[in-house]
Amino acid sequence: MHKPLVAVDIVAFGDLRRDLDLQVRLRTSMYRGVAQAFTITGLSLADCHYEDRGDGALIVAPGEVDPCRFLDPFGHHLTAVLRRENRYLDTAHRLRLRAAVHYGHAEHDERGIVGRAPVELFRHLEAPAFKRVMADTPDADLGLIVSGSLFDDASHRGGLIDRDAYRPIRVLVKETRTNAWIWLPPRPPHHPTKP
Repeated sequence: MHKPLVAVDIVAFGDLRRDLDLQVRLRTSMYRGVAQAFTITGLSLADCHYEDRGDGALIVAPGEVDPCRFLDPFGHHLTAVLRRENRYLDTAHRLRLRAAVHYGHAEHDERGIVGRAPVELFRHLEAPAFKRVMADTPDADLGLIVSGSLFDDASHRGGLIDRDAYRPIRVLVKETRTNAWIWLPPRPPHHPTKP
């Protein structure tokens, strides 16, 4: 069965300013934030298979869940959760996430998830072009990369996503050579403080 796949990764987790206590806090905040965004979206992280990846996680949703829900509204909900988490924190303490969304066939064995789709998912997440976009946009709490096949599916189903909010990107990682789409949340309006 084809299943929705989501991978999240904490940006700059290994930054030397981040000691062990801060890394533990960031991981805790990541899991709490992802779970909250799932709940707001009407999904349950508890219904999913997930695997810890040290500075991130792999999440496999049940096959009956529409993978397009992880573009919109999930991406917007996760953005809101991260903005609330980060609003009073300095750069070193902020939780910023890169997230990848794909769908495809995935098998379980005794050690976890295996298959072409999970490999492609992580190639998207690790794409140097995606990492550059996040590095060049330090105020973005979330960056979302979507596989070309999922983006096309969402686009052709009408009204599921705002195509103009995404921009194309090339994924060139190991044997993977493909096109994908990235979404960065719009910046919130700046409200100057009164004197």
